[in-house]
Amino acid sequence: MKLVTVNQSINQPDISDYKSSYPKMPCNTDKKEILFGIITQPKNIYSALIIAETTGYSPVFFYEKQIQAAIHSGKLTPLDPHEKQFVGTATCVVMESNGWKKTGKKQRYSKGIFSSAEIYTKKITT
Repeated sequence: MKLVTVNQSINQPDISDYKSSYPKMPCNTDKKEILFGIITQPKNIYSALIIAETTGYSPVFFYEKQIQAAIHSGKLTPLDPHEKQFVGTATCVVMESNGWKKTGKKQRYSKGIFSSAEIYTKKITT
């Protein structure tokens, strides 16, 4: 068996990228800063991109597991509706920074933190 190393570059948006895209939805609390940190952690971005590409699911599907783990560990408290919306907008910044765009379609969830989340598709480059 041969060991092969695969490298992939991702774009990791920072808070200024978020603020320029969503100035009316500020990252203005400690809890939102923790959420933004979870969403923009490089290994989490990579995993969310892989989930979106291989399954067609919303990347929020992946992030929900990470957020749930932070809630169970006591790092976060359960999210209010505004914080859930923040997760969606932060996810959008990550996806758009990495060459994806919104489809206008939502993935629905019957249980968990989120009831729905945007589905993304890769932008076609010429």
